Amino acid sequence: MKPSFRFLRPVSSADQTYIETYGVDFEDFEAGQVFEHRPGKTIAAQEAHRHDARSLDQRPSVADHRFASQLEEGPLPISEAHVLSLMALTTKTFGKVVANLSMTDVDMAPVLVGDTLYLESEILGKRPSGSRPDQGILHIETRGRNQRGEQVLRYRRKLLIYRRGQGPYEAAGY
Repeated sequence: MKPSFRFLRPVSSADQTYIETYGVDFEDFEAGQVFEHRPGKTIAAQEAHRHDARSLDQRPSVADHRFASQLEEGPLPISEAHVLSLMALTTKTFGKVVANLSMTDVDMAPVLVGDTLYLESEILGKRPSGSRPDQGILHIETRGRNQRGEQVLRYRRKLLIYRRGQGPYEAAGY
């Protein structure tokens, strides 16, 4: 059976007025599905610097660009915390999340200023929540590749998401 995806498809709320919807319903996810999260994300030097300053990352390789440029030739490294924060690129697909339950098996390679990351997520499994009948649990593996096709990020996580017709998203019309 082909899933009836509703994400990124506007629905009419009134005459000539549309609400952009997002997020796949729990019931439409199946083990083995792979979702490519687009567009990708290019990390600029100024963005990396702002992220490091906001997060108070004091590692010399990240906070002291002069020091880092003496250690390495070429683009500066992006902090691992910044790279992990890019999992927000999956929001359009996993948009009906109640909570991130866990993140495990994190594997990262260096990501440099100017790299463009492309994420994809594979559904490893799902099950209804035993204690919350209006929600279900997804088990997902997300992988990130740079513009050269090299895998630079991989992690597994479990998400608690609303079931079809449940939660504040449905009440808001999307």
